[in-house]
Amino acid sequence: MKKDKLSILVAASEAAPLAQAGGLGDVVGSLPPVFRDMGHRVAVVLPAYRHILEKSLPFEPAAIGLPISLGKVNLTADILMGELCPGVPAYLVRRDEFFDRAQLYGSSQGEYIDNRERYIFFSRSIPALCEAVGFIPDIILANDWQTGLVMALLKQGIFPQTAGVFAIHNLGYLGLVPPERRESIGLPDTYYTMEGLEYYGQMSLLKAGIVYAQEVVTVSPTYAREIQMSEYGLGMAGLIYSVRDRLHGILNGVDYRIWNPATDQNIDANYSPRDLAGKALCKKKLLKEMGLPNDLLERPLVGMVTRLFDQKGCRLVAEAAEELFALDLGLVLLAAGEVSYQQLFAELQAQHPSRFGLKLGFDPVLSHKIFAGCDMFLMPSLYEPCGLTQMFSLKYGTIPIVRATGGLQDTVIDPNEAHSTGTGFKFDRFHKDDLIAAVRRAIEAFRNRKIWQAMMRKAMAQDFSWEHSAREYVALFERAISSKRGEGRADTL
Repeated sequence: MKKDKLSILVAASEAAPLAQAGGLGDVVGSLPPVFRDMGHRVAVVLPAYRHILEKSLPFEPAAIGLPISLGKVNLTADILMGELCPGVPAYLVRRDEFFDRAQLYGSSQGEYIDNRERYIFFSRSIPALCEAVGFIPDIILANDWQTGLVMALLKQGIFPQTAGVFAIHNLGYLGLVPPERRESIGLPDTYYTMEGLEYYGQMSLLKAGIVYAQEVVTVSPTYAREIQMSEYGLGMAGLIYSVRDRLHGILNGVDYRIWNPATDQNIDANYSPRDLAGKALCKKKLLKEMGLPNDLLERPLVGMVTRLFDQKGCRLVAEAAEELFALDLGLVLLAAGEVSYQQLFAELQAQHPSRFGLKLGFDPVLSHKIFAGCDMFLMPSLYEPCGLTQMFSLKYGTIPIVRATGGLQDTVIDPNEAHSTGTGFKFDRFHKDDLIAAVRRAIEAFRNRKIWQAMMRKAMAQDFSWEHSAREYVALFERAISSKRGEGRADTL
């Protein structure tokens, strides 16, 4: 089926600039405006977090006291309406008991103990929201485990003409519900089987999205292949393989209105491929801000903007740190995450204060300064569904050093692959020796100004804007609608 204009509802647990904890927020914040520009009707729905309500944005009540069931418990939700950006409505599901909290998902002590119930409630509120505001979409694009249940609700038949596409941003978060909390999901028992939500004795809300969506998408072609293998499949490789005919890898995109060194207002000097002079000033200012000496102006400065989790290769960096500093480089790290890693890197910074600049927490402005002021950008991920920061670093002429996995494999060109100037450096094995070897190759190139500037310009010329990926999404939506409306009557398991 092909329609000139689709009605699209994007359901997610975060969306920049309203509320964000990671890359999911970047995607949900930047993709809907592209759908709007293509002529489609699009809206976003997310929880009414304290962080959003404290901003005093013009959100107005759209519906009050909508009845929502959480298992056998009857609750209510209020719906607020505002805008994600001009022309893209944003609906907030408000229930302060669940969403009036300091953080989105948890504190430094760990995730909130009732996260499953919070997002089951959020998912169950979406059909009631659509009816209350008069927006029954052609397609619901649900994102990650927090909205996986929406696909099961569509399968039940809540909106017979609405198709579901489920996006896996990270298979590592399964949304597991233990047996004693299963009742809150509120589905018939026939859904709690191996063919449905059951996952090694628990229920997986992420699995609900995979099983019941018309189409499944993940955020890079390589990651779509990797998660069909046991090494990356986290016990779901067989399921992922079984849905391969409706599994698609579409690369995430970048909003270059925000991420562009020629226009970025967050950096100390603008620059472009034609005039790179401003990058040196950005480096000088970054060194000062991070308390690092000026002798690093002529030496490689490596940046990381990341989350402190095993997936991001943090342990690998810590293991390699002494040998990296012996290469006479500087390292700048902006990160938030597990307390053990915060302590580990704080101790490392105390041992190497003239070579290691550390800022713990989430600082969007500093992240821009790191992309602009560093020479290289390090992403040694154990796995990386897509990754956005390597795309940001490419645009800023900050050469990425990455492990060849997922979206990192798809977006970075190693000189050994290109047989000429590449855009970055890759290593295959998840081992500190391989990381160090890749850094050594980068430093060797850095010492040849002509080669390095050629790499910078080639990196900055890469185009990962959303327009191409958005067209792939729309084609996938049309396929999902055809599949849904070809099913005949709704399934009522």
